[in-house]
Amino acid sequence: MAYLLGIDGGGTGCRAAIANMDGMILAEAQGGPANIATNYTDARANIIAAATQAAALAGLGAGALAQSSAVLGLAGSNLGDYAARLADDLPFAANEIVNDSIITLEGAIGGVEGCIAAIGTGSVFAARDANGVRMLGGWGFLLGDDGSGARLGKDLLRLALLVHDGVRPTGSLTRAILDEFNNRPDEIVETAKTWSPGDFGKLAPRIVDAWRSGDEQAAQLLRHHAGLVQDSVDAVGFSPAKAFCVLGGLGHVYLELLDPKYRHAAQPPKGNALTGAVALAQRKYATA
Repeated sequence: MAYLLGIDGGGTGCRAAIANMDGMILAEAQGGPANIATNYTDARANIIAAATQAAALAGLGAGALAQSSAVLGLAGSNLGDYAARLADDLPFAANEIVNDSIITLEGAIGGVEGCIAAIGTGSVFAARDANGVRMLGGWGFLLGDDGSGARLGKDLLRLALLVHDGVRPTGSLTRAILDEFNNRPDEIVETAKTWSPGDFGKLAPRIVDAWRSGDEQAAQLLRHHAGLVQDSVDAVGFSPAKAFCVLGGLGHVYLELLDPKYRHAAQPPKGNALTGAVALAQRKYATA
């Protein structure tokens, strides 16, 4: 029997759903980080583990993955040759690898015209119009991923260094960060060298909490990134007359910070990235 697989893989974790050829999801499972540009080996293993667990939860036999056709929406798939390598390195009957923004767009707005901002550990923006699908961003937190948890965490550590050097005043959050690193900027620098995007992203909830508690430096960080998010939303093709969704772990935060025209246009998503991946898999493989 043939099955469909949808995979949603990001810097913090991945999710897998196995479905019948009608697109009905039989079971879902979760796994570890799956940004293939950050750690290809672990990402591949986590993707396969999540798919295997989903098949097991659905009560399917060991050969189910070999009978499954998959659409994988993965962070990092737009970088280098990682997607091409992975396409030849998976145990599925067939697979298509796309950027995670594509499955998020499909899940959020379905087949209509509109755009999305997906902001979690990383960030990416996508839109659909009469000319097709367009995406921007997703270049990783070192040079991109505006608004993302990883960028916020990185910027917080940079701010802590500026506070230590007397370039910026001390705030409650930056003081706490410096205390955790024994007020030693060299420890911050050396630790940051070893951190993954997910490690930096773990600082984002603290920034949000500090902002809600009145920390002005946290507020400035978030307002700065909210402005960058708006720039990307405009560039990808925002229109208040079309569907618009702000998604991801930090989406609800930015909905409070964006200008009114974006807040008023925003609507709840129809589904999520995982349901989007399954829908794309059904469209590609069930009608082939």
